[in-house]
Amino acid sequence: MKKLSCSAFLFSALFFSACKKDSTSLLYDFSKITVTDASCIYISGVDTTDWTYDDSWTDQETGFLKFSDTSVVVTDTATGYIQVDAICPNPNEGLFVMGVNTQRQCKMKLVCVNNEMQVLYYLTRKFTGGSVTTSYDFRSLTAFHKNENYRLYYGFYNSKDSLYYKGHGDFRIE
Repeated sequence: MKKLSCSAFLFSALFFSACKKDSTSLLYDFSKITVTDASCIYISGVDTTDWTYDDSWTDQETGFLKFSDTSVVVTDTATGYIQVDAICPNPNEGLFVMGVNTQRQCKMKLVCVNNEMQVLYYLTRKFTGGSVTTSYDFRSLTAFHKNENYRLYYGFYNSKDSLYYKGHGDFRIE
């Protein structure tokens, strides 16, 4: 009887481990968004992990921001305060704005991925310090689809190309 019980246990363990969900889908949850209106007012559903500093990233997340960007040059070697506001509106039709406030001159790298972690869009922007609103229009890009959620990864760098502030935010296109 013991041999049968051990065999049954091993079979069930192997069976259920084979049915295990993809670890990527367990690691990244795009389903929660911070809901904002067109005036950037929080309406409901604030995701406290979005639009803030991320303490740690996986190697995959860090790798998203390693694209080449030689056209944007910053000269400030110091780091400073960064504030990223939730995009608005969220959800949206693929057109939204994001507020950014930087203490010093810096470079922001931004990457947008789908829930399969495929890179759909990336860019680099230079900020000279102070508050600015940046706009994004994904409506004509065929990689973006209605009724799906996406994630923006952002990182801020000084002139030594040193990443000193990083985060993410999820949004929905409807």
